[in-house]
Amino acid sequence: MKLFVTDLSPNSRRVLATVEHLGLKEGTDIRKFDLIKGEHRTEEFQAVNPNQKVPVLVDGDLKLWEANPIMIYLGDRQGAESFCPSDKRGRIEILRWMSWEVQHYNRALGDIVWETIAKPAFGMGGPDQSKIDAAMENFHRFAAVLNEHLAGRDYVLGDSVTVADFAVGAASALALHPQSQVPLDAYPNVKAWYLRLESLPSWQSTAPQAPAEAAE
Repeated sequence: MKLFVTDLSPNSRRVLATVEHLGLKEGTDIRKFDLIKGEHRTEEFQAVNPNQKVPVLVDGDLKLWEANPIMIYLGDRQGAESFCPSDKRGRIEILRWMSWEVQHYNRALGDIVWETIAKPAFGMGGPDQSKIDAAMENFHRFAAVLNEHLAGRDYVLGDSVTVADFAVGAASALALHPQSQVPLDAYPNVKAWYLRLESLPSWQSTAPQAPAEAAE
């Protein structure tokens, strides 16, 4: 297998952590692009992913882009039922939380950390407080949902980590960074869950060298 990623993306981190968690690193050709240098904008890579974005997994004649389907594919490929359940109830719960994080929670969170961490790190100017405030309103709305859901649970689907945690928690390093302005102290269950994720070997081994480097 070939895996195209970058050090600058929570989406890449979630897939890299899945590869680590499933013991697939040794058999995977991991190719890292420097997005700042535009290494992903080549005709060769466009043939792999016409969107010219990472992560992308190539397994035989399968060219699979988008982080969440890649994680599900790898879990199914390895028969990792505890990490990526394939039963009807388990699978629909995974898809529910993956859809939710893309459309709501991480969308709001991503807008906040882009303004507070990524833009300054990339020399793109200072934070736009009006955009932070707008994103913060949605973050509070959806963080409250996650905080309530995690009450009495160690992980999103219960007592053990699953692919849903890697999806919803993809931006943990950014959210925990004090520069992010993300008000995690208001959501103690979310903060504790983030810290549990960060303590997992597969998550630790894929941590960005600096939290700002995790921004896409």
